[in-house]
Formats: sequence, C-alpha cells, structure tokens
Amino acid sequence: MADSVIVGARATEPFSSQRELVEAELELARGRIRFALAERQRVANGERSAEWPPAFIEGEAYVEARLDATRAWRVTFPITWLRERLALGHNERRLIWVLLAHELCARSRGMLRELNTENSADPTTDTLRLVAFGTRSYAEGSRLLAQNSPLVLQGLIERTDTDAAAADHRKTWKIARRVAALANEDLSMDPDLFRIATVVVPDESELGIGNEGVETDPDCLPMLAAAFANGRHEGEGRTVLVQGQKGSGRRTLLRAAAARSKVELLEVDCRRLSTNPAEARTQLRAIARECRLFDRVPLLRDLDSLVAAAPVGGEPSATKAQHDLVDAVHLELDGLFVLGTISALIPGNRLRHPQIIEPRPITGLQRVRLWTRALPMISLDDADLLATMYPIAPALIAGAAAVARAQLQASRGALKPGHVRIGLRSVLDGQLNGLANRIESHHTKHSLVLPADQRESIDELISRVKHRRTVYETWELGTQSARGLGVSALFSGPPGTGKTMAAGLIANELGTDLYQVDISKISSKWIGETEKNLAALFDAAEAGHAILLFDEADSLFGKRTEVKSSNDRHSNQETNFLLQRLESFRGVCILTTNNDTAIDEAFRRRISMHVHFPMPEVAERIHLWQTMMRETVPVTGKLDFAALATRFVMSGGYIRNAVLRAAFFAADANTPVTNKHLARAAQLEYQAMGRIMPSSL
Repeated sequence: MADSVIVGARATEPFSSQRELVEAELELARGRIRFALAERQRVANGERSAEWPPAFIEGEAYVEARLDATRAWRVTFPITWLRERLALGHNERRLIWVLLAHELCARSRGMLRELNTENSADPTTDTLRLVAFGTRSYAEGSRLLAQNSPLVLQGLIERTDTDAAAADHRKTWKIARRVAALANEDLSMDPDLFRIATVVVPDESELGIGNEGVETDPDCLPMLAAAFANGRHEGEGRTVLVQGQKGSGRRTLLRAAAARSKVELLEVDCRRLSTNPAEARTQLRAIARECRLFDRVPLLRDLDSLVAAAPVGGEPSATKAQHDLVDAVHLELDGLFVLGTISALIPGNRLRHPQIIEPRPITGLQRVRLWTRALPMISLDDADLLATMYPIAPALIAGAAAVARAQLQASRGALKPGHVRIGLRSVLDGQLNGLANRIESHHTKHSLVLPADQRESIDELISRVKHRRTVYETWELGTQSARGLGVSALFSGPPGTGKTMAAGLIANELGTDLYQVDISKISSKWIGETEKNLAALFDAAEAGHAILLFDEADSLFGKRTEVKSSNDRHSNQETNFLLQRLESFRGVCILTTNNDTAIDEAFRRRISMHVHFPMPEVAERIHLWQTMMRETVPVTGKLDFAALATRFVMSGGYIRNAVLRAAFFAADANTPVTNKHLARAAQLEYQAMGRIMPSSL
C-alpha cells in the first residue's frame, strides 16, 4: 500500500504542491475503502476479521514525514489549515479524508456506495466507521459522527438525510462544501456567506487620523489596539462592541484598528442573518469556520438588530426567539475574538460580558475635514459652512458628497448648494422611508404672518441651530452633559394659524429638509414595536440632520394616565421612552398641536421653546387675504379685503381655502374673481369652521 504512494520520492522529500499531498491522502483513503470491502466479504463468508495492514500505518507515517519536511521549508497548504488552525486530531482527519475521497474521486464514490447496506448515494455512519476505523474501533467512529462532535459543530461534515432519529445504517454524510473547496485550492469566500459577509483586508489608507485618514474619537483607538493585542490570544474568546448611532463611524473605527493591527476582517451584516434561530446558527457556524480557517476576525455590524429581528408580539415565545438569536452568536462564535457595532445595549447582557466602547461624537473641526476630503473642490470656508449647516454623521457625509459629485459631473459646472442638498436628500429619504415623509416648502419669512413676539421666537430658534457649534463646542457649554443639546419646539394654536408653515420656513432658512412623521406607522399594537420605530426615526434624523415634524403631537406626546390595565402600563412605557429619546436627541424636532394642555408636562419641561400661534388680528387678516390673492389671478374691480378680514375671523389656513374656492368659482363661470366670489367662499369656509354666519357683504 505505502509503496504505491512513495514511488520515486525520498521519505523526507517535501510535497511540491497541495495537489501532490491531496493525491497521497486520497490514495490512503482508497486503500482503506478497498480493505473495508474485503473485510465485508470475509465477514459474509464467515471468516475471521483481519487486522489493519501495517502498510496503512506506514503510509500515514510517510505522509506525516513529508508534511514535516514541507513545513521545515515554511510552506503551508490550505488543506493543512484543518490541522493547524482547527486543531483536528489524527482520527478526525482520517474521517475527513474518507469523505473527501467520496467527493473528489469517482472510484472511491462507487466503492463506498457498494459498502452501504441501504440504497443511498452518500456513505452511511456504518460505512464511515468501518472504512476509517475498522471493526475494532466502532466507538471512536460513533463519537466523531455524533451531532455534538467537533467535526459537526465546526461545520466540516454534514448530514444529508432528513430523519433526525434515523438508525446508523440510514444516517448519511458528506463533506462540507468549504472543505472540498480547500482541497481544490479554491480560497474564494464560502458561497453560503456571499449575501451576508464581505472580507476586509488591512488598508494602509485607513491608518491615518485627522488630516491623514479616519475621523473619530482619538481616545478609542488605543483601547481598540489593546483589545486586538490581547483578545486574539486569550483562547476563551472576547467580544468588543463599539456603540453609537448608525453612520457615526463605528465600522470605520474598527476597520482602522484592524488595519493598524494587520488583521483581516470578515464583516457580517447582522440584518441579513436569518430570523430563524436554527438557520441563523448554521450561518454563524459557517462564519466561525471561515474566520478560523482564514485567521480572520468577525465584525458583526448592527449586532443589536438581532434583538429586533425576531417576531415581537408580547408573547414569551417572541422574547425567547430574540434571546435565541443573540445566544446563537455566543455559542457559535465561542472562543473567537469578536467585534461588533451596536446602537443600543443588548438586553440581558448575553454576550459573555463584552467590552463596550462608546466614542464621543466627532467635533465640528473633524466634520470640516470630512467635507474637505469628500468634496476636494470646495474651499475651507465652504467646508466650515457645510459642517455648521449640516452636522451629519460621517457615513452620510460620504454618501451625500458622492451624489453631489455625480450631480456636478452631469452639470459640468461649478459645485452649487443644490448639489449638496440633492445628495443629502438621497441618503435621508432612504433612511426615513416608511417612518416620515419629506415636505416640500417654499415659504419665506415674508409669507409668514405673525405678531412680532412670535417672529422673534422663530428667529431665535433658527439662531440656536446655526450657532450650536459655537456655543456647545467652541465655548464648551455642551461638555458638561450629553443631554439637551438638540433643539425642540412646541408650536401650539388654533388650526390654520401657520404652525406647519413655520416649520417649513425654518427648514428653508437652515438649508435642510423637513420630514413629517407618519404617526400611524410609528405606533404599533405590538409591545416594543413603537419604541423600536421611534429609535430608528430619531437615529436616522439625528445622523442626517433632518428636521422632524410631529403634527398633532398630542396623539403621541399626550399625558400619561393612571395605570388601570396592562394597556395603560405599556402606553406609559412608550411615553417614558419618548421622553428619554427626546432629551438625548441632538437634532431639530418640532411638535405642533391645537391643544397644548394635552401635552404631558414632562415633555413641556424638555422642550427648548414654546411658540403660541394666535388667531390673526384684523390687520394681519387683511395682509393674509392680500398675500393669498396672487397677482396672476384675474380680478374685476377693487377687492374689499378689509371687509372680508373684519367680518370673517379666520386663520391663514382657512383664508387660503377661501381664496382657492373663490378662484374655482370664477374659473367655472369663466369670469375674473370678484368680491361676490370671495364672500361666498368665505361664508362656506366659515360654516365649515362651525361659526355663526355673519351678515352678507
């Protein structure tokens, strides 16, 4: 047997290629299969079982000697990683090579099928035990083919039958596709991971800090460097999580630390993992195998999304499914140094007491450098303006700038503010999709009719947003607490007094977009779902510096009630979560209500400004009638706006409706707009308001 392998080679000669090694191992496996066939015939003839031929032991020793000689030349082959990186023992490797022979060699496949006592294409447990260990070592074969054996748990061999309770002569096996690929020197990523993972090689361009590269909290890199130095050599495994908002540079920080440590990452998008715990464990098993074989570190993006991935319905089974997904990470990646990014803490601390690093938000100066690198054609002053006007997350700066550059290239001109605005919209619309809708507004300060005090309050609100960087960073008034650094306002007043219009005006003055929250899609009857939607909403808005508008806010920000049922308790829990999230929100949030007394007092204390929009006085109503009636509208005679304003006590919204009604009356009659059209329209609007009709004009 051994002679067939060592012909023409000295015993200490190294293997010249992996192919030569594979052929040597396959020849040993074929010899064992032939011996097993002969042994099966001897037993059938009533003869005594034979001992293992010495040639088997000599052949294995010969392959080991040549491998030692190969390693002495500092040469390694991918197939030997099973031994070197997965620490497979002698018997485990023997079983692996029998299954590889079935996969790679047609002759071996035919002989193994002949050994099966059942009509199955894949080798059974009985067949594998006989071939790998003979009739005298069935116990060892049973151990290695158990469901909790290292070969199964590491995803190196797989059952191909579907009956979990099948007898040994019916259980069938195959080699994992990843192991067969290694034998064929295919080092591309495991096809099972294509959709959920990518390989990140150390990139020298990510090593810099400040002007040279990554913009992040400089205190975090030394902590991560120490974690990399210690975590990969601790045997028991370790988890390091970077906590922060989406788009805040968590992944970039980990990539930079890995690049500094010359470590390859396998980056996994946890949002793409199966929500079925059993399927997720299979995927995580493949991830662990890939990392161990290729000496990579797993980076689990959005690890906390696994908690939200399981179906939530308030039932114990829902909580169990969530825990199962997180526990699967702990179990399948046990012993590995694991990195991850999270937005919020995972309940129950189920990840073997992870080290959590929470970088400070990037500074205005760092944001200036990001804009400068993302848009090299702009001046430093322009970058400073963008950093002040759009204090968005690093990932969104990169995305918005990429779209702006494409717009610039298409226009073949100079970069304009509109290009950046389009870039911002492109990244924000996708993040807020399903939670809030962008509102187009073309209002200016001249179109808003308000008393002087209210106008000053609107101007103050705009000023707060524009000068946050100066007050909170330059003057360091924001360093004492991370809470209350956002700008929130409550606009209250009767319907149609300009509350939503004012929100649009503020967005235009700040050069950003206004997103009206769809409360019907935020609120959910399922326990925990409303909080999850609110967290996603505030995270996306803060990262993208969008202005959030909660119209009819009393439906969500209403007063807490006395707890008389489980529904009251969960409703109050949602209100408490909203209180905490609003206080920590760093963006701009505007609430409108027709009944400010319905707003919970705790919300009122946390709101930066409260602006009351009163019903307009006569002079203001005259101005509103004049403003609504555009110069492009044909009229007959002099329109008596003073009489309309005196007789009809209406807010701007109703005046606008009356003007539109009058215009349609005139268009239908094919005449210009007259006082009669306006009076009729105003009377109808007044009636719709539930007011007593004044005498006619």
